[in-house]
Amino acid sequence: MNTIKNQQFAKLLKALSGDIRLNIISYLASGEKCVCHIYNYFKLSQNLVSHHLGILRESGLIKDRKEGKWVYYSLNERNIEKVTLFLQEIVQKKRKEEDSC
Repeated sequence: MNTIKNQQFAKLLKALSGDIRLNIISYLASGEKCVCHIYNYFKLSQNLVSHHLGILRESGLIKDRKEGKWVYYSLNERNIEKVTLFLQEIVQKKRKEEDSC
């Protein structure tokens, strides 16, 4: 894989490296959520949740839309799929190496 692609995936994987962010991703898998529902669900401060949502949004794993005074978040399924395919490529490459020994 090329260096640019690896850098992009490193950014995505780094965004997934925290417990709170993984929990948010899992929660958003059931559909779009208002930020108020997210921080209430996890019983965390709005500032902390907003910080983690910002990291996930910046990485491209989630997207947001504003409706009135509320912000709604959902998974960016295209980038989630890219991460999944990237990890599957690694596993397949490892299996091929093991089969050739």
